[in-house]
Parts: sequence; C-alpha cells; structure tokens
Amino acid sequence: GAFVPVKKKLYSFINSNIKNVAISYCEFGVFEGASIKYWSSLNTNTDSRFFGFDTFSGLPESWDNFTGGLQKGFFDTQGQTPSIDDERVSFFKGLFQDTLPKFLETYDSNSVLVVNIDADLYSSTLFVLTQLHRYLKKGSIIVFDEFSSVLHEFRAFEDYCAAYTVKFEVIASSRTAKSYYAHVAIRIL
Repeated sequence: GAFVPVKKKLYSFINSNIKNVAISYCEFGVFEGASIKYWSSLNTNTDSRFFGFDTFSGLPESWDNFTGGLQKGFFDTQGQTPSIDDERVSFFKGLFQDTLPKFLETYDSNSVLVVNIDADLYSSTLFVLTQLHRYLKKGSIIVFDEFSSVLHEFRAFEDYCAAYTVKFEVIASSRTAKSYYAHVAIRIL
C-alpha cells in the first residue's frame, strides 16, 4: 500500500483511488467532526451520503493503551453534534450498540462503503465490524484512526478477520511523529 504522511492526504488518496464515486461514508467516533467534514468536502458526488456515529458525550469507557490512554468521558462535546452545512451529512447520537442496528434496518445502498473507525476502543471497534460484516463487500474500504493501538482497533480488526475469514489488502497508511502506523486504510478483497 501507499505510504501517506498526513491523515488528510490519506483521505484524498483514498477518494482519488475510488475516483470520487458515490460512497456511503460511515464514521464511528466523530468528536467535533473534522474528518466527516473533510470527507464531505472531498467527495463531491451528489449521491454520496455521510453518516456520523458518536455518543457526543465522550468515551463510554476508559481507553487504556501502552502510551497512556484516556479517561471515560474524554472527547465530550456536551451532546453537541458538529455543524456541517451539507445536506448529505447526518448524525446518530448514542452508543453504537443502540444506533447502528437501527440505522442498518433501513440502510440499502449500492454505493461504495467507506468506514472510518475512530472508535479507539476494542469493544466499540469489534461491534462495528461485526455489525457491518454483511455490508462489507469486495471493494469496501475501512480506515482505522488508531491502528497502532494493538489492544484496541488493531486487535478488534485481527479478531474480526479471524472469526469471519476476511481477506483484505492495505492500500494506504500514515505514520505519526513517533513512527507508529496510526492511520491505516484497507480494502476488502
């Protein structure tokens, strides 16, 4: 896969790789909306839709990792969803366990599924991957924001791939200043 030094460049590389086709972009872990806003400005296809999932009250549990971690409630926006002036963008407030199954009851799309996982936590990441499994078709893209967190996003993806025998390829990555491959994009084969 390509090495991309900055997260925005990673997103731009992915969008140009899929030729700005219509996408269903699902982001898990929105916080203040920088990524979903960037994606909605980047992918200009009028048939694209952008869905953001977050509690908007911070992490539902502490995120412990080798470099320290963050306390429960970190990333709290006091329940406020980002203000993005694009009718293609919508938000789902609550735990993924509550919002994602309801969303999937009516989800029906033939567009390319792009999933941005910035959930940080193992439990949240694994839940999202298992719920989306039947929608992750050949060509679907999953972007991990904290892939270097081996006990969380990385482990959840590894467990998901083992349980569902998922084949994939790494198409892009970016490295942090500490040389961790934090941002990794994979394509389902």
